[in-house]
Amino acid sequence: MPGTILQEDTILEKLNQQADIHSLLAVAINLISDSVNHLIQKAFRKEPHAIKFVIPSLMGKNGPLNDTSVCLKLLYVLGIITREEFEDIELLMAILDELDNDEKKYTYLDDEILGPISLLHDMVLPPNWDHKQEHEKAAGIVDGLKSSMYQNRYQQMIRSALIIAITDLTLRISNKQKLDYFP
Repeated sequence: MPGTILQEDTILEKLNQQADIHSLLAVAINLISDSVNHLIQKAFRKEPHAIKFVIPSLMGKNGPLNDTSVCLKLLYVLGIITREEFEDIELLMAILDELDNDEKKYTYLDDEILGPISLLHDMVLPPNWDHKQEHEKAAGIVDGLKSSMYQNRYQQMIRSALIIAITDLTLRISNKQKLDYFP
């Protein structure tokens, strides 16, 4: 248990250090990829011939299992990861890919980010601050500073919820290495 807590703290620390959504997702995918790679290596036979000749050709620089997406598919087909875990990781990789190909600097409140991350299975979005703002506008109360504070607070809540969801996903993948379904 202490190892899991230390691992969770390390993941949270790395994710919390990221200033924007792009860097947060880049670090998250790196952490998840490391866990997936360790898990896929653990799934292989541990006999000398396999370790010396077969595994390096599969996992090497030009090997078919050098791609996280391919490893994910293999782990899913083997029943090692769940459909939800598979879908969440694929979704995070797709969001990061879109951010890598787009010049725009997105925030957590942009529809291009908020829409996809709301599809994560462990993502629990806080109540929308827009409803409160609309109610205040209807009542004739318009305060730019208060609106900005609500927006910043809501963005931090979304960021925190995303970090928690990613941490939980990464830990679940990492903890699968401790299970006894490997030879």
